[in-house]
Amino acid sequence: MGVGWYVGLSIAGGTGGGFWLDGRFDTSPLLTLVGLALGIVVAFAGMIRILSAMWDGDSGGTPE
Repeated sequence: MGVGWYVGLSIAGGTGGGFWLDGRFDTSPLLTLVGLALGIVVAFAGMIRILSAMWDGDSGGTPE
């Protein structure tokens, strides 16, 4: 369940931040799309990191 929240919040945060910046700089929809893309990249990278830690049985994320 934590992975789903992380993915959802990353994508929503990137898109929301881009939408907010579009409003400030009147660049709609450019920064919204950039924020969406960055959110997807962050979500994908975080998902891989979280799932690999689960599969390895690592609870703290510290290297051995």
